[in-house]
Formats: sequence, C-alpha cells, structure tokens
Amino acid sequence: MAFLSAATKSFPQSTIKIHVLTQLLLRAELGEIDLDEMLHLTPELDVPGSGVLTHLEGEVELSWLNVAILMIIVSDNTATNLCIDLAGMEATNALLRGMGLEHTTLRRKMQDQDAVARNLENTATPAELVEMLDLLYRGEPSPSVAERCLSILKKQTGGPLFNRAIPATVPLANKPGGMERVRCDAGVVYLPRRPYALAVMTKFALCEPPEQERFVIDTARTIHETMAVLDSTSEYGQGIQS
Repeated sequence: MAFLSAATKSFPQSTIKIHVLTQLLLRAELGEIDLDEMLHLTPELDVPGSGVLTHLEGEVELSWLNVAILMIIVSDNTATNLCIDLAGMEATNALLRGMGLEHTTLRRKMQDQDAVARNLENTATPAELVEMLDLLYRGEPSPSVAERCLSILKKQTGGPLFNRAIPATVPLANKPGGMERVRCDAGVVYLPRRPYALAVMTKFALCEPPEQERFVIDTARTIHETMAVLDSTSEYGQGIQS
C-alpha cells in the first residue's frame, strides 16, 4: 500500500490570490499594465461573498493597485475576479509553471459554483504554497515584485487564522481563506533568526467552520511555538540571551 504525504496532496485554495497578485505585479513591472490606472466600479460588477465592494453604494473609483489590495486584505471576491481578468488565467498559470510550481493551478473565478461542481477548482499543495512563499522571500520572480507582494500580504492584520496564532509582535505576511468545508492560511513568519514559511490547508470538513478554524489556529500556534524556541536557542538547545 502506498502512502502520500498530505504536504503533496492538492487542496482547494483561496490563497490562489497570492499568485494572482504576483502575476499582476510582474505585468506592471514589465510595463504591460498600469496599476495606478483608475477603475470605474459599478454595481453590475459585484460578486457575492467575502469583501466590501458589494456593500458600497453607487459607483466607486479605485486604482487597480487598491483593487488588488482589497483582494488580499479582505479577500474581496469582486476585486479578485477583476484581478483575475487583468492578470489572465492562462498567463498566471504559465508564470506558476515557470516558477516550478506544477500542482498549483488557477481554474475558476470566485463564486463560480458551476465550475466547482465540475471540479474546476483552484488548487495547490501545502508544499507548493510553502515553496511559493519561499520564492517570494528569496526575491522571485523579481526582487521588486517579491518585495511589493510580501509588503501587501503584511497588510493582512485582522485575519481569522494565523493572525490569531502568532503574536502581533512578530511580523507576518499571509493570506487566509475559507470556502465551504475548506479553511487555509499561508504566510511568511519573520522570526529574527529563523524566518519560516507555513501553509495549513484543510478540506472535507466534518465539523462546523469555527471548529475547523480552531484546528488551523492550533496547528499554526504549535508550529510557531516550536520555531520560536529554535529561534532563541543554540543548535544544542541552550537559550540565547537577547
């Protein structure tokens, strides 16, 4: 009997928004799009679900950059679908393949339940999410794109998952997400001596969302407490005075 590590299994993911953001920033760096261009938003563009744009009244003007920021910090579905159109689904997947991510794929827009029923899901493995974050940390696909992407992920301060597991005094660049029976979070944790990337993904939940979220939080907290000890000790386990 063959066993497959959960780290290499595919999970549905809202964290695909990290990859869409990376593609947008790369296109902007290449001069293909202008993220300072203003976008005229009308109620006809609204997509239900998470976010704030559907709750605003009348017509709104935002820069593409601020639309992308809303995609990240409040997981706005309307903003995400606009960003997917601008990034390009095929182009985003081509970028991911070029970065060596073979199992991370953007297949649908937000709230496309017909696509969900046909198993056209946005997927990644926990291992590839960690790899993506490590690539960004190391300056891929370019130093300026990576730096800007991580700086936007750091704006995520009120998230329900890693932000409740990791002390607010520790810098964190992350993107949580949740869908029916799915909860996930992925981010870079900036410990002084041992920064690390972490992804916790769940699916097929048998419990209510709060309990599923507690699992993600408890897992992240246990990992962080272990990493924090390693960050403050020698290789032999002796505490290092700060």
